[in-house]
Amino acid sequence: MAAAYIRGYQENGMLATAKHFPGRGDVDNIPGTRFAANNKPAEQVEAEDFRAFKAAIDAGVTYIMTEHIAVPSVTDGSDLPASVSKALVTDWLKGKLGFEGVVTSDDLWYQHVIDRFGPVKVCVMAVQAGHDAVLKPADPVAAIDGLVEAVKAGDIAEDQIDASVKKILYWKARLNLHKNRFVDVEKIPEVVACEEHTALLNEVADSSLTLLVNKNFFPAGEAKFGKIAHISVQKNPKDANVAVIASKLADAFPNVEHFAVGAEGAAADLHEKALEAAKAADLVVVSLLCQRGGPGDAAPIAEEQLELLKNVIEAKPDATVVMSYGNPHFVTKLKDAAAFVVGYGEAGWYGNQTIYADAFVRLLKGQITPKGKLPVKVSDEVPIGSGITY
Repeated sequence: MAAAYIRGYQENGMLATAKHFPGRGDVDNIPGTRFAANNKPAEQVEAEDFRAFKAAIDAGVTYIMTEHIAVPSVTDGSDLPASVSKALVTDWLKGKLGFEGVVTSDDLWYQHVIDRFGPVKVCVMAVQAGHDAVLKPADPVAAIDGLVEAVKAGDIAEDQIDASVKKILYWKARLNLHKNRFVDVEKIPEVVACEEHTALLNEVADSSLTLLVNKNFFPAGEAKFGKIAHISVQKNPKDANVAVIASKLADAFPNVEHFAVGAEGAAADLHEKALEAAKAADLVVVSLLCQRGGPGDAAPIAEEQLELLKNVIEAKPDATVVMSYGNPHFVTKLKDAAAFVVGYGEAGWYGNQTIYADAFVRLLKGQITPKGKLPVKVSDEVPIGSGITY
């Protein structure tokens, strides 16, 4: 999958980045800190986490971004994260895995990173570890000055800086940025969200929409729906996708009442009103926009919000459908719903999660059937490859 992504980007005028090395899919919090570590044995790390990056390297990926994650088993027990670890960046990524492209750090302005290493020192340490670029230092001017001083003091070899600059300039030249660094803004609509690309997005969404629970709800069809209560729960109180999804449902069905639980400025009695509307509805649609934020609970949600959803499901067990945008792990908490569907993609203004709202509407109307298979393990009961079809 990674190789296909990389080919798609790099064969069409873009540079791809594999991230976040050394992998953050299976990590634990380091007690008493906001840092994380992969505590698996070295053999398992190589076979699982590093294997994905090796595949990206073999596919010719241009950039690799590191993360603030330690891997003690392959670094003689060190708790230094990859962002400042020579053992992970130079010895493993560049050495044993053979990466010759551009290594960039992740954001270096995070408060816990600054508190541990210092706003300038962390940039110096990142370059000493083997990074070619440092991303978002807390104070860019001070970071530049600090790196210059480190070179003058002999703490960073000037040859290393030259080699990094040469790599970055080489890839800029490959994109002909030395000939034209500007974008013709008038041509953006011809490429971004053009008709051809939108059609492809819809095809991807229709093909990957994944049904994890189905208690004789699907296939459905519009005749089954009358009054609909739509309850959305978002992690970010200002999430603009909530309104987008509500609008798509309103356009698709004539009688929908919306309740944005957790939205900024939500009324104090909103939970009570949402529950009463759900009890009176023919169909309840729950939209979840609650992405996993790191180590810890994979399905983050406030207790009062989870209690509301469980009460809704208890009141309408045969008519509550959960649509989770970007997080399949909620199926463990809401498995009693009549159906549980998951879409994918990134959230935020740069993401494409809402394309799955269109696919979800088509699924509800019986215009498509679910074809998706889960790309991750949620639990022993919901393993990789899960996905109901009919």
